[in-house]
Amino acid sequence: MSIFRRSDSGRAGKTPEPVKVAWAHHQAEAELISNILRDAGIPCLIKRNRGFDVPDFLAAGARDIYVPASAADRARQILDDLQTDQDRLPGS
Repeated sequence: MSIFRRSDSGRAGKTPEPVKVAWAHHQAEAELISNILRDAGIPCLIKRNRGFDVPDFLAAGARDIYVPASAADRARQILDDLQTDQDRLPGS
C-alpha cells in the first residue's frame, strides 16, 4: 500500500495525510525538488496547485510537493540547507 493512499475509514490504524513541504513554479522545478528528496530517501508526491489543475496548462503552472508526515521535518531541513548553500553554487 502506498504511504500516500488514504486508508479506509473502517480501519483502525489510519495513514496520516501527506504534508506539503514545498511548491514549485512548474513541473520541471517540482521534479527537481522531488528528486533531491527522493535521493535522500524521502518519498514524494507532486500535485498541481489549486487553480492550475487544467490539462491545457501541461507542464506549466504551480505544483505542490508532499511527503509523509513522518519525514516532513527532515525534508524541510534538506530544502532549507539548499537555500543556505545557494551563495556557494557556481554562477550565483
